[in-house]
Amino acid sequence: MEKLLTIINNNKKAFIIGLIALILVVLGVIFIPKVFMNKLNEEEKLTQSLEILGRKYYEDYYYVSAANSDDLQDKADFLSNYSEIGLKISLENILRYNETLEDKDTTEYKNRKKKQDCDKSKSMVTIYPKKDYGAKDYDIKVTLVCGFDK
Repeated sequence: MEKLLTIINNNKKAFIIGLIALILVVLGVIFIPKVFMNKLNEEEKLTQSLEILGRKYYEDYYYVSAANSDDLQDKADFLSNYSEIGLKISLENILRYNETLEDKDTTEYKNRKKKQDCDKSKSMVTIYPKKDYGAKDYDIKVTLVCGFDK
């Protein structure tokens, strides 16, 4: 410990500069990601919004009417056919469903940078029902066709 204090006393200027640099790095590591997380890019925001709408559509509408039956086994048998290929639901259909909701999502599906609307028939969610085939037993994949470069 005494050696460390001697080194610090002999190189006070270097120690202070190093300490300031370390503090700046720590602050950068803590705060910079938060700034970027709060400002998701437009594509990520649209993807999240479409995923939320897709989940509402599947859980509250599609699942309820699956197999035209209230019987859980009938639903499971019907949905199991789509566990590999998925149920593709276009943005157009989801937006039509959204208009019937009290808490409508008001997201405008548009690439503002390129001033290009999302293709409502090609932008979609794909739902992959999973075993037990309950209303929340599924994976979801979002496809946006809005002119975002990959």
